[in-house]
Amino acid sequence: MEVIDWFYLLAIGILMIGLESLIFSFFLVWLGVGFVIVAGLSYFGLFDSGIAQIATAMSIGLILVFALRKWSMNMINKTGDDTEDNPHKGGIGIVDKGTIKMDGTFWQTNADLSAYKDGDKVEVVDIVNNRAILAKK
Repeated sequence: MEVIDWFYLLAIGILMIGLESLIFSFFLVWLGVGFVIVAGLSYFGLFDSGIAQIATAMSIGLILVFALRKWSMNMINKTGDDTEDNPHKGGIGIVDKGTIKMDGTFWQTNADLSAYKDGDKVEVVDIVNNRAILAKK
């Protein structure tokens, strides 16, 4: 088999990398990188046959798959920090139409507000999951 032109190898590599964005397998991206590397080497005329080019591209790609696929999957599957950034730790709120108004924000609450009238002040202990936790009366 005669030598494959470097730009065809480059096109195959870019196509594989582009297809990876559709399937997220972290397999095609590394094979595509292998083809891009071989395209660069072929530009300088380092290969004598197309079979050697394809075999080298696949070998580089498979080595990268085995070496970096797990790392790639861990990078994409990292769980975010579930801690809630909570600038509201508590304070004095005002009962307003079944919600608690504190610091200019209306908060829902699980507490029974039937004993309060609109305008009554209540002590808010904390804000958890966007709900005001009231101090015991």
